[in-house]
Amino acid sequence: MQHSHHDVASQDEERSTFDTGLWSSPTYDFVSSFTENGISSPVPDMGSREPLSDSQDLVESGAGTAPLTRHDGTIVAREGDVIRDLDIYVDSGPGIDVDHVNNVTIENVRIHINGNGGTEEGAGIRIMRGDNVTVQNVEVFNEGAPETGAERTPDHYGISAFEAEALSVTNATFHDTSTGILVQYSPGATLEGIEGYDMRGPFPRGQLVQFGESPDSSLNNFYVHNDPNVAWTEDNISIYYSDNVTVSNGVIDGNNSPSGQGVIFEGSNDGTVRNVDAIHMGNGAFADYGQNNTFDSTRSFDNIAEDQGRGHPLSNALLWGVNESTVVTDSSYQNAGNPGNIVWGEGNIGAGIDVTEVTGQAPMAHWTNDFGQGVSEPVPDVGKPDPISEGPDPVVPDIGPTPSPEEPPVVAPPSDPVPGDDTAPLTRHDGTIVAREGDVIRDMDIYVDSGPGIDIDHVDNVTVENVRIHINGNGGTEEGAGIRVMEGDNVDIQNVEVFNVGAPETGAERTPDHYGISAFEAEDLSVTNATFHDTSTGVLIQYSPGAELENIEGYDMRGPFPRGQLVQMGQSPDSTLNNFYVHNDPNVAWTEDNISIYYSDNVTVSNGVIDGNNSPSGQGVIFEGSNNGTVRNVDAIHMGNGAFADYGQNNTFEFTRSFDNIAADQGRGNPLSNALLWGVNESTVVTDSSYQNAGNPGNIVWGEGNIGAGIDVTEVTGQAPMAHLTNEFTWS
Repeated sequence: MQHSHHDVASQDEERSTFDTGLWSSPTYDFVSSFTENGISSPVPDMGSREPLSDSQDLVESGAGTAPLTRHDGTIVAREGDVIRDLDIYVDSGPGIDVDHVNNVTIENVRIHINGNGGTEEGAGIRIMRGDNVTVQNVEVFNEGAPETGAERTPDHYGISAFEAEALSVTNATFHDTSTGILVQYSPGATLEGIEGYDMRGPFPRGQLVQFGESPDSSLNNFYVHNDPNVAWTEDNISIYYSDNVTVSNGVIDGNNSPSGQGVIFEGSNDGTVRNVDAIHMGNGAFADYGQNNTFDSTRSFDNIAEDQGRGHPLSNALLWGVNESTVVTDSSYQNAGNPGNIVWGEGNIGAGIDVTEVTGQAPMAHWTNDFGQGVSEPVPDVGKPDPISEGPDPVVPDIGPTPSPEEPPVVAPPSDPVPGDDTAPLTRHDGTIVAREGDVIRDMDIYVDSGPGIDIDHVDNVTVENVRIHINGNGGTEEGAGIRVMEGDNVDIQNVEVFNVGAPETGAERTPDHYGISAFEAEDLSVTNATFHDTSTGVLIQYSPGAELENIEGYDMRGPFPRGQLVQMGQSPDSTLNNFYVHNDPNVAWTEDNISIYYSDNVTVSNGVIDGNNSPSGQGVIFEGSNNGTVRNVDAIHMGNGAFADYGQNNTFEFTRSFDNIAADQGRGNPLSNALLWGVNESTVVTDSSYQNAGNPGNIVWGEGNIGAGIDVTEVTGQAPMAHLTNEFTWS
């Protein structure tokens, strides 16, 4: 179950150059898909909101004033471009799209996203695999955000960056975006002068800044203010599987999440938080779920122990959550919401903790970017680049990049299906195979030390069949997958077996990015007869509506968090999983949820057997933010924390059964739900369902509100789980 986080080069063409003579640079290399425009009206004054708390004089960035040129629609950057002095309006999609190009500079730009107030993905600036990108003096407004509360989608970012090495963002302000800046797989990112007002989520977004697998990065001089009656936060600053990150000189004011933290390290080591004030926190101020992290001169003011409209703080308003390796120095708190819950952690935590109570102090002065409002100017006559499809997503979450293989990848030639029966011998190939449009790749035995076995990147209508793939041959931490599909539609995969040959002998993988199959923006994906051994997750599908999975089998999913599923569907509505089996040895596997349906409506999961889950927080099948789904004819055996859970609306569990669930610690902690079998809500329907040999007989069905009418669960004896699927390959 995902809880607080989770929880993506073209040749340089001749460019038009428009010399403005404004700001710091005399040259303006500007590339966009301009349409004819007239002179727009002056842009109204959109000043920053006043914070709720009193503070000292503001620290200002000192940005200057210049007229801005209005542009309607996405601007597409090319290699080496300088994009500046613009006032950009988009109804959906990104304001500026930096896609597979490097050395781009963006400066003195105001961007208005989500003009149609819809659910399409969008961002002020989207950077996809672009290195050495510099962004400075940027303000982003989410114009279509609801008046109060959570956004309609978690994908309205201020800036999103995926595989963007050496990214630099200076003086950036965000209003009502889902998250201010999301940085993933982007080592060495430098963020300075970052400001946000009312981050809107929903889960897993809601941060001012989130670093995901982006080591050696830094955030300095920042401020976020979240009105508890407007914002929808998660953590404010999240450092997720990113080592050697420094967060310094900032003020965080407001967090209304029952599970969020002011600053949190998750799976991140050797980081530092220095000179940071956390005001009006709900669940927690500072938390360390990594190793050897330091909190120096951190302060908590006026934290809140009550329900702020989204539930009571799950930590009971703990201020510092630490472990034996955490160091906290020169830190203090004032007006604690729960004076008996200041510092907590397992083990011997006393030696490195220096936290004292103070009175009569005030938070430090906070950062404020002072942008000149500017005036929209006529649109200059510039050349048009080739149009591109808008593309729905501003960032690629949690899908591994394609590392360079040890040998040059083989490009499969265009081909027709090879006639013959299913007993054709497999041809060995070492290194990644790169698909081209319309390819058929078949009868292969592929070995890769890192990266994907087959890479389907921005090409459609590819077929993969009768293939065995051995990934992670070097047993390392580089990202990899048996098959990786990136923005490729109508991909058909059948008769595939993937082995993670470099997995540890037992327990969690060294990285969550060793997938069986990963698919991002892959419409009408079909996967039939696929088996996975020791992969982090079997099949991860994101932003891929209409996916069809049939006969999916897995053994010992290895995680670690946020992976560990046989199948996870994220933002992939109208998808199906039928006929499946997963077996997780509790002494080998490292699971989370077994089947996760995440923000994906109208999904059907049917005819499957789930055997084994050793996560203290995982579920057999879970709906999270997903509605109108169905789970039918599924058996869950040896579950730890839970068998079936509904955190959406109008979902149905029909003919679901639990056998021999486990209420004890399986080596990773006691079940957090106390071994609940069905977690439901008032809109959940459970019919013709049963349990046998419950680990906690008093904890079968639970949910808030009136849950009785639609729940049909009975105890049975003497029954056995249904027969499970097994894929039989000719090479096995």
